[in-house]
Amino acid sequence: MVVVAVSGQPGSGKTTIARELARVLKVPLVSSGSLFRELAAKSGMDFVEFHKYAEANPEIDRKIDAMAVELAKNGDVVLEGHLAAWVVRPYADLCIYLKASREMRARRVAVRDGKSLEEALREVRDREELNRRRYLSIYGIDIGDLSIFDLVLDTTYLSVNDAVRISLDFVCTSLGARFSKKIC
Repeated sequence: MVVVAVSGQPGSGKTTIARELARVLKVPLVSSGSLFRELAAKSGMDFVEFHKYAEANPEIDRKIDAMAVELAKNGDVVLEGHLAAWVVRPYADLCIYLKASREMRARRVAVRDGKSLEEALREVRDREELNRRRYLSIYGIDIGDLSIFDLVLDTTYLSVNDAVRISLDFVCTSLGARFSKKIC
């Protein structure tokens, strides 16, 4: 059984890296962010508005995080989300954290979501602060403490291919050594 958790800042490349890891490892990908977006859409709120709503309604995060823990306990999954690694650390074989400069992340979000750079910068900044406050309030987790991670990768100046290659190399080497067999 293999459990890899990919966490990081908004726009750092979490979903892209996690998707590729899941493909290579031939395991399902579960994205907390996708679940959160679905709940936002069902509630008729935009993403940042729903973050604010979730801050006052911690049961939203607890529900999504409980699903991640159950999946991690059963193994063979790549979990992606801002808080995924902190929540599933006891069950994860590896935890990866992705970061990048705020400006680069805003550029990526602007391109991905078809927003202006100013709007994306505001969204990234707001999401970071809302996430920080929610996770500290709900779980007592300081998302600035990266000590639980096996790999912290700054993707600011990396191409998508380079970030994927570095992550895959790390995962395949680490898991292969841990399980004494070729994983990827």
